[in-house]
Amino acid sequence: MRWGLRLRFCVARREERIPRTREAGCGLLPAVEGFVLDPPRSLSQGQGKSVVSAHDLIPKEQGTSNPFVELEFDDQKFKTTIKDRDINPSWNEQFYFNISDPSRLQENDLEAYVYHANRSSNSKTCLGKVRISGTSFVSQSDATLLHYPLEKRTILSRARGELGLRVFLTDDPSVRVSPPGQEFDFISTPITAQEQAATNAIPNPFQENRADQVRQFQHLPRDQHRPQQTAAQPMTAQPMTTPPMTAQPMTAQPMTAQPYYSEGSYGQQQQRSYSAVGSKTEGPAVVRMYSAGEKAGAYDLVEKMQYLFVRVVKARDLPHMDITGSLDPYVEVHLGNYKMKTKYFEKNQKPEWDEVFAFPKEVMQSTSLEVVVKDKDVIRDDHVGRVTIDLNEVPIRVPPDSPLAPEWYRLVGKDGHRDRGELMLAVWYGTQADECFPSAIHAGSAPVESHLHNYIRGKVYPAPRMWYLRVRVIEAHDIIPMENHIPDVFVKVRLGQQVLKTRPARSPTRNFMWNEEMMFVAAEPFEDDLIISIEDRVAQNKDEAIGETLIPIQRLPRRPDNKPVRPAWFDLRRPGMIDPNILKEDKFYAKVSLCVCLEGGYHVLDESTQYCSDLRPTMKQLWKPSIGLLEVGILSANGLNPTKTRNERGSCDAYCVAKYGQKWVRTRTIVDNLNPRFNEQYTWEVFDHGTVLTIGIFDNCHLSGDSNQASSPSHMDKPIGKVRIRLSTLETGRVYTHTYPLLVLHPSGVKKMGELHLAIRFSAKSLLSVFFAYSRPLLPKMHYAQPLSIAQQEMLRHQAVQLVAQRLGRMEPPVRREVVEYMSDARSHLWSMRRSKANFFRLMQVFSGFIAAGKWFGDVCQWKNPITTVLVHVLFVMLVFYPDLILPTIFLYMFLIGLWNYRFRPRFPPHMNTRISCADVSNPDELDEEFDTFPTSRSPELIRMRYDRLRHVAGRIQTVVGDIATQGERLQSLLGWRDPRATSMFLLLCLFTAIIMYVTPFQVTALFLGFFWMRHPRFRHKVPAAPVNFFRRLPAKTDSLL
Repeated sequence: MRWGLRLRFCVARREERIPRTREAGCGLLPAVEGFVLDPPRSLSQGQGKSVVSAHDLIPKEQGTSNPFVELEFDDQKFKTTIKDRDINPSWNEQFYFNISDPSRLQENDLEAYVYHANRSSNSKTCLGKVRISGTSFVSQSDATLLHYPLEKRTILSRARGELGLRVFLTDDPSVRVSPPGQEFDFISTPITAQEQAATNAIPNPFQENRADQVRQFQHLPRDQHRPQQTAAQPMTAQPMTTPPMTAQPMTAQPMTAQPYYSEGSYGQQQQRSYSAVGSKTEGPAVVRMYSAGEKAGAYDLVEKMQYLFVRVVKARDLPHMDITGSLDPYVEVHLGNYKMKTKYFEKNQKPEWDEVFAFPKEVMQSTSLEVVVKDKDVIRDDHVGRVTIDLNEVPIRVPPDSPLAPEWYRLVGKDGHRDRGELMLAVWYGTQADECFPSAIHAGSAPVESHLHNYIRGKVYPAPRMWYLRVRVIEAHDIIPMENHIPDVFVKVRLGQQVLKTRPARSPTRNFMWNEEMMFVAAEPFEDDLIISIEDRVAQNKDEAIGETLIPIQRLPRRPDNKPVRPAWFDLRRPGMIDPNILKEDKFYAKVSLCVCLEGGYHVLDESTQYCSDLRPTMKQLWKPSIGLLEVGILSANGLNPTKTRNERGSCDAYCVAKYGQKWVRTRTIVDNLNPRFNEQYTWEVFDHGTVLTIGIFDNCHLSGDSNQASSPSHMDKPIGKVRIRLSTLETGRVYTHTYPLLVLHPSGVKKMGELHLAIRFSAKSLLSVFFAYSRPLLPKMHYAQPLSIAQQEMLRHQAVQLVAQRLGRMEPPVRREVVEYMSDARSHLWSMRRSKANFFRLMQVFSGFIAAGKWFGDVCQWKNPITTVLVHVLFVMLVFYPDLILPTIFLYMFLIGLWNYRFRPRFPPHMNTRISCADVSNPDELDEEFDTFPTSRSPELIRMRYDRLRHVAGRIQTVVGDIATQGERLQSLLGWRDPRATSMFLLLCLFTAIIMYVTPFQVTALFLGFFWMRHPRFRHKVPAAPVNFFRRLPAKTDSLL
């Protein structure tokens, strides 16, 4: 199947300058708005583009130009019509590209060149270009119009303006790939009267009172890439306002229909089926897609473990067992001392289980496999029949081989007769690379009930795509309060569990003004509507609703940049009125003016920016291409501390959770094992190597021990520890195999819970792209163009964590809320005496180098080592007479220090450090305060004691801040005449110094000051120098403090 790309250039809708999305050389080139990359909705996959308009193009001839746009994608070229003498052209043309190789879609780039047609010389001049990476192609429902600044084609060329494009993929069967047109010259390109009349119907906002134009398809030939086609009818251009973008059918040779496998951003390959639009004598080539650098069945970072897989599919013709003639069948799989069970069905003689069991080959103690079908009974389960399989005859399956076909086996009863029905089984040997491995039920030393099988499987979880929702409440009209009093009206905005209110407003009229802005977090799919209600505060703690309105989130505009969004009026309805007939008859005319949009240019922070795992904006069209691949092998855990008791001994049911970007993974649970071996490997695409991978290990609370016989919602998955690894600390292409300590902070102190063995490899596509990533901003541009306050970030981050926990908790098996909060460090913003000490000591460590340099220079000035002091004097004289050596000396010194430190570089990524965290020196009371809830749940006496301690610490900080402010105010008072005598003395000193510096060479002054500063202690006094005494006598504003 071939994909199509649809490109449409539309009229630009805004006249204000659009911020750059990519660096250009000489300003901005006129905006050409368009739709790009729209694969036709069919088995033939394609890309479409609609070119709309351009703005503020570079004039080439007599203050104007003849612009047209040329599009290139996947060895295909299309061009728009030429707009004569127009620097603000409008095209409104659509194009569709064929994607020949879907597996390389993300590696292809779409290039749009804006040219000036020189009709006199029959040549063209480039006015700018736009390049869009294949990683930013989205579906039609997610596509929005984006304005791209035009870049320079070469270093010496000029570029200015913007190109508005809308890029998306589609599987619309009515869309066809655009046929190639004939080459035309720039001298005689006809424009018919009908075409000119149709052109005048399209408005251009960048020109006043000018007619618009309708496109005329002109295509560059591409005979070497496409078979010959018959003449095709030109497609009718559609305006931007039409919701579905369709194309006129064309008469063309049918194309090959090939199946498309869409590669998700989470490393999973899911097949999508499309309806075929054509046929060909050659059979369609089925291509399986993998992520870049990924191979089918490649488990090279972990130890390959052999497993015996047993798939129990279904049974038929089972006999009646009970007196009533009913049968409640289930299956037991026996292998040595291991026994696994399926779920049972009530009164079913043709059950279908379709469950897979995995037995490690290293623990097999039998040469035969026994599969028994039993009847569930109250007192004792009855034996229905069994199947015995010789393990020496079991085949070995190696992916990407097709799955093994199951086979019907006759059940043998206790009497040896084969008349107990049939059971469908599939048995084979495989490894972790088998696709049944994540969903298989793994045999452990402790049996697991069938209803808990889902809780021990390994899964991959896509995190929900989250948006910031911006609501600006402007004003409301015709607001009539319920009671006869001066209204105190405010607006309450609710989105799910998020509720924000405006300030109360009073007005002598029925119109109220607020002009306040609020931010919310919304997650796809949008399940909650935005509820706007206007309420009147009639008394303290008593509010009455006046009117409300519901706004569906999916209908809101999506803004990629900081362009202003037009406000809209929304009609209000009386609270609680739902019947549409009543709403039509109700004479309620209140309305509210709102400015609402979904912010796609921000990255929704659900974790701290210090160790964020993803920095991409919400809108996929703004994503940069990936720079590499991260492969993580979770090998094993060693020496885990028991978290529960089972059979009067310590036990642990451990599983790992890894989070990076929008992909969460969970390994299978190893039941009742303090040294579990996972040997599972996962892959992530890397878009920024300044991100952090987080891996945590937890105890499964659903599997109860002796002290916890029944699982309940109050039980929690206990954290055993976590590891953070920053990708920038990894060398490219190197495999890091290291054991990391698992440290957990409890109210009683820090405790080592075991060790986690990991294998990590970061592979870069290009070292140049990795180096270029250092120059890019850490966060998307909207965080700098329209930044959020610290309070907003913390509030929105809390809401984002709650949304992620809610969505992942609804999956099967669920990722519990405490796991999400522990992995995201949801409590990192709360007060902690331990963290405060740790940050203070970190700050002292940063300044320790400067402090050490100051002490060394003080020893030089005190002549404690005369040889060193003499050498410093010699170096000082050289730098004074040759000042051009100062900067080279500094940088050469840093270069030599870096080379020296290369010997001591870290061999492995850093891990949790108890000394840096001050976890080993914290007292229990400080840790108890850190683990306290918010708001607190401790006794009033304990809270009073902690409050007094906090006051003591804050008093010391207050003193330090006051001393720093005092020194700054003394500097200001030098010229402020607060002390007239001191200011007069300082001004005379400045005048005298200026005269001396003017008549004295700079080298002489520098030598005199340097030798005076480094003079021998024999020429020094024990008391402070006169300048210091003068400065300390200057006044500050401390005299005015109460």
